[in-house]
Amino acid sequence: MSDTQPTQIKSKNRFGFVLSLFILLGALVLGSFGGYRLGLGARVNAADATKIQSLAEQFRFAQQDFDARHFENARQRLEFIINADPGYPGASDLLAQVLVQMAITPTPTLTPTPTITPTPDLREQETIFAQAQQQLDGGDWSGALATLDGLRKRDPSYRAAQVDGMYYSALRNRGVSQILGTGAYADSPNLEGGIYDLTLAERFGPLDGTSDGLRSFARQYIQGASYWEIDWFQAMTYFGEVSRMTPNLRDASNVTATERYRIALLRYGDVVAASGKLNDRCQALDYWSQSFNMGQPEAGYQDKFNALYAECNPPTATPEPIFVEPTIDPNLTPVVTP
Repeated sequence: MSDTQPTQIKSKNRFGFVLSLFILLGALVLGSFGGYRLGLGARVNAADATKIQSLAEQFRFAQQDFDARHFENARQRLEFIINADPGYPGASDLLAQVLVQMAITPTPTLTPTPTITPTPDLREQETIFAQAQQQLDGGDWSGALATLDGLRKRDPSYRAAQVDGMYYSALRNRGVSQILGTGAYADSPNLEGGIYDLTLAERFGPLDGTSDGLRSFARQYIQGASYWEIDWFQAMTYFGEVSRMTPNLRDASNVTATERYRIALLRYGDVVAASGKLNDRCQALDYWSQSFNMGQPEAGYQDKFNALYAECNPPTATPEPIFVEPTIDPNLTPVVTP
C-alpha cells in the first residue's frame, strides 16, 4: 500500500463517528421529549381524575345536606360544582329543588352571636319581604315582582336564595296566566309576554312540564298567525297542532286556536278548489267537511260544497235494456199438445 492510503481510511472513520454521534444525540432528544409528553399527559389525567373525584364528593355531600334540610349548605356546594363544571349531571336539577325548598321553608330563628359590631336594622327589609310573600299568596304576580325589585335594590344580599325562589314563582305563574288568559289577563291574553316571563323564570330554575309545554304551544300559535291570509296551508298545519292540545289558546284577538283552525280549513279548501285538475279540486271536499264538523259554515259554502260534490261524483247513467231475439235450435223436436 502507498503512504496515502492510511490518511483516507482515517477520514472515513472520522465521518462515521460524527454521524453516529448525531444519531445518538437525536435519539436522546426524541426520547426526552417523549418522556416529557408522557409525564405531562399523566399529570393532566391525574388532575382530571382528582377534579372528577372532588366534584362527585361535593355532589354526594350536597345530596346529604338536601336530605337533612341543610339547604344553604347544599346550595353552596351545588353552585361550586356548577361553576367548575356547568354540565355536571344532576347539579342544576338539584339546585332548583334546593331553591324552591328554601323559598317555601321558613328561615330558622338563630341565636345571635354577641359582637361588638352594631346589628343592622333589617326591619324595613323584613317588611318588604313579608309584603312580597303576601302578594305571592294572593296571586298578585306583578305586584310581587315590583316589591321584590324594590327589596333587591335596597339590599341585594337579603335572603338572596329565598328571593330568587320568589322571583321564579312570580315569573312562572304570571307567564302561565298571560298565556292562558286567566286572572288579571282574562280579557287580554298576552302570548309574547307570557313567553318572556317564562324565559326569565328559567334563570332561577328549570321550568316544569306544564309551563314549558304552554310556552311551546304559544310559540306555535304566534307562528301560525304569522301565516294568516298569506299561506293557508301553513296556518292550517300550525293551528291544527295547537288546537289538538290547547283548543282554547288565544291571543289578544281572543280568537281561539280551534276557531282559527276551522277558518284555515275553509280557506285552504278554497285554494285547492281553484286547482286546474278535477282530481285536485275534489280534495277540497275533505277540508270543507272537516271545517263543517267544527261549526256552522259561512254563507255560500254549502252551495260551493254541493256544486263541487256533484262535479266530482256525477250520477251514473242507467243502461237501456237490450232486446235479444230468441233463436230456435233446428235440432229440437217440437212438443205437440194433444
